[in-house]
Amino acid sequence: MLHSRIRKIVSAAAAAAILLPLAGSWLVPNAFAEPAEVSTGNPYYTKVSAPVIKPLWSFSTATIKDPQAKQAVTALAENGTVFALQKNYRLIALNASTGKKIWEYGNALAPLFTYSSGNIYGLTQKGALYAVNPNGKKLWSTDLGLPNASSIQRIGETVYVTQGIYLAAVDAASGKLKWKINENSSYYGTDSLAQSDGVVLRTYIGESVISLSSLVAYDAQTGKKLWEQYRHYMPLAIKDGLLYSEKNLTMLDEDPVNRKIHVSVISLKTGQIKGERLYRWTEKADPDIGFRSGGAYGSAFLDGNNLYVFRGETFARYDFWNYTADGKPEQVWQQSILESEYPLNKVMQQRMLYFNYSDQTFAALKLANGQVMRLSPGENPTVQFDIFGTTIYTGQSDGLFHAYDLISYKPLFTVNAGSRDFASTLKTGNILIVRNSGKLLGIKLPASIQ
Repeated sequence: MLHSRIRKIVSAAAAAAILLPLAGSWLVPNAFAEPAEVSTGNPYYTKVSAPVIKPLWSFSTATIKDPQAKQAVTALAENGTVFALQKNYRLIALNASTGKKIWEYGNALAPLFTYSSGNIYGLTQKGALYAVNPNGKKLWSTDLGLPNASSIQRIGETVYVTQGIYLAAVDAASGKLKWKINENSSYYGTDSLAQSDGVVLRTYIGESVISLSSLVAYDAQTGKKLWEQYRHYMPLAIKDGLLYSEKNLTMLDEDPVNRKIHVSVISLKTGQIKGERLYRWTEKADPDIGFRSGGAYGSAFLDGNNLYVFRGETFARYDFWNYTADGKPEQVWQQSILESEYPLNKVMQQRMLYFNYSDQTFAALKLANGQVMRLSPGENPTVQFDIFGTTIYTGQSDGLFHAYDLISYKPLFTVNAGSRDFASTLKTGNILIVRNSGKLLGIKLPASIQ
């Protein structure tokens, strides 16, 4: 009797399962997914196929919370040694091959230090400059009162420290303060410095409606201001008592057709303008674009004897030391680049290098034939880009770190760093230091790319 009742219940359930969909239109309202107004996708992406390398070692450093901070040096790599600022703000030296500690130094140090002539020159959090020898021994410490310094640079026998309008000069051997000056408060000092024949040069930016550069010269022994040239950049070259500086022509000459790069020839000692060089070209008028300057559309840089001038649709090479008035360039190339690509002012392996600020990709124009080669983006956008020798290194927003051959763009290896927070890559010998999310990752490079 019980089995008969069960069979009847199952039969009734089966019948209901058949009838319910048929009766859906009058038993329950219809159920549909809400359609999207627009729906599209792209299942295709660049897959970088390369051997995966695991780090030899890792080490945690002090963390810089603001990526735009003026003090953001947490590691350097030189001569087989990695110098790093620890989380306790002590300096540590590590063997680059093993990651093992060699020595430690100091307390309450700032994330600002540099390496020069075997020594480390760094800043304390209170604004003192210190020097440490290769064995970690303190050489000297000098209070500068510059806790917000933005750069430390050794040039010759002097260590210079910059902080806004301030500039300090310290004897590299003894630590004795030579001089400390501050410029006009309406200026903001850059970290660009040069020294030649007893003269120190620095550029400042005027803090006004139009922010233009001023080139200022000081006596290297006393810090006395010698001269100033408004609208001028750091020199392209200094030779035989003369410096060659490009002049900023903003609101002075903005002819979109008859273009030029203006280089002033200035006496290093007096600041007197001794002459000028004009590198001219013409462009087609385009009322929709108007005047453009800077980058690929009107700038120059010196590479050895070669002056390269970017001229919009073209760029040209001049023999810098054999200038003739309105002389023609030695060679001209079509600048077949994208609007978002800008020159890196660097020639490597007979290639002019460019970087795309829109998608963070790299391009190179072959000087031999004018062909532009672009490195395909990886699986995700690039957030860090470095070149050492003939190898390109990219850190991606997904935490993958790739290496490519500069000539062929062939992927060489990959490191899974784990985070999108990359900082500039370091290298010493056959060890590459990947900096990622407050960590140093020591990578032994394959023999083929050392």
